[in-house]
Amino acid sequence: MKALTAICSLATAMGCLSASAQTTLPVANEWQFEFVPYLWLAGIRSDLKLGPLPGNTLSVSSTGILEALDFGAMGTLEARKGPWGGWLDVQYVKLGVSNQFAGGLLGGYNVKFEQTITTLAGFYRVIDGPVAVDVLGGVRYVDAKTNVDFAPSLRGLGGSKEEKVGSTDGVIGVRAIVPVGDKWSLLGYLDVGEGGSSSSWQAIAGASYQYSPVTSFKLGYRYLDYRRDDAMLNKVAMGGFYFGAGFKF
Repeated sequence: MKALTAICSLATAMGCLSASAQTTLPVANEWQFEFVPYLWLAGIRSDLKLGPLPGNTLSVSSTGILEALDFGAMGTLEARKGPWGGWLDVQYVKLGVSNQFAGGLLGGYNVKFEQTITTLAGFYRVIDGPVAVDVLGGVRYVDAKTNVDFAPSLRGLGGSKEEKVGSTDGVIGVRAIVPVGDKWSLLGYLDVGEGGSSSSWQAIAGASYQYSPVTSFKLGYRYLDYRRDDAMLNKVAMGGFYFGAGFKF
């Protein structure tokens, strides 16, 4: 699997970089927590199985996501003690999208889409030096509800179709944190999953600014791709910039 090879290569590269400057930082022996509420402006592109109807692609750009978004809530809670830790990330979105066939002459459809992505993972810090590297394993659960209302057309079509599916994937990945000066740090993250879905993978490239000992600001780009061949919404690709704030306690 190419993505798995990339994870191994990234971990090896980070290990070589850290070995060149073997300054080990002290490991905290007390529990440390951080809560990060964030906004992910992810454009969505999906393949819809609508039978013989044309135009079976649901697409919302990252610039149009706020217009299509009905509601969203996102946050991460991370805990760490020594080299061990874990996090829970929950992201919920509800949006509506409309599409027409031949300018409305052949009707169209309205799509209401609700999705919850929950990731629970544990990690172990294999390198804790100038560059910190964590390897992780856990589960990702995707719960998606899709409702399609078909508008009447010259063909006489109409009605609605609804589907709710959930899939659980086992996930493995790697995370690297690279300090840049006293306040800034860079983040690289990659995971792959398989199980309930046909395949899934996620990548994050970001930066964090430490405003105070307990508060930080975070931004970056996040991309998630998952596929489930037996679902009406059988392929979903989500990518866009995210913004958030971290609070340690």
